[in-house]
Amino acid sequence: MLRNAVQWRKEIGLDGFKKWTFPPHFYTDMKFRYYGRDLEGAPICWLFAGTWPVKQLLESEDLEQLKRYCFGGIEQGFQLMIKYGSTGNVIIDMEGFSYLQGTDIGSLKFAYSIFQGFEQYFPEILKAIYIINAPWIFSFTFNFFKGAFAQRTMGKTTIFSYKEEWHAEFLKRFPRESIIPELQPPYSTD
Repeated sequence: MLRNAVQWRKEIGLDGFKKWTFPPHFYTDMKFRYYGRDLEGAPICWLFAGTWPVKQLLESEDLEQLKRYCFGGIEQGFQLMIKYGSTGNVIIDMEGFSYLQGTDIGSLKFAYSIFQGFEQYFPEILKAIYIINAPWIFSFTFNFFKGAFAQRTMGKTTIFSYKEEWHAEFLKRFPRESIIPELQPPYSTD
């Protein structure tokens, strides 16, 4: 597996990811952000996947360029994990995820290929995955993705549908200042 990962990194030029350039709209259309660390010092990646217009991007952009953007983002997180000597947390915000997004075969195949690549080429860098604000259609989509993940990764995955659920859990695991400002729970008034 390691040999395959090293070969793949060479093939796509991942060691030079900081020099890669992408159309400016990639950074707003496929928004993610590394922000904060958990109580044990592990970095946190916030993905705002519920608003990603994957279907439209697949219709108008080069598939390999889209994949490079995603893998470059994962590599950025991998470099942070090396820096902090820790595995990392991934928080996937599904707010805004629609029925169309959850049932578009092209979008599902693209996401599956990214998750499969993450599992194959970035093994053991994951501390936990938290999927938040998951609407009802997400259960259908998630069943499609389960095949991309090893059982070990699935065991690190927690899904929350309601803000109250994940707010309470996050306050146990993350310092308040490590929760991205636009998603911070309200301060208690008691």
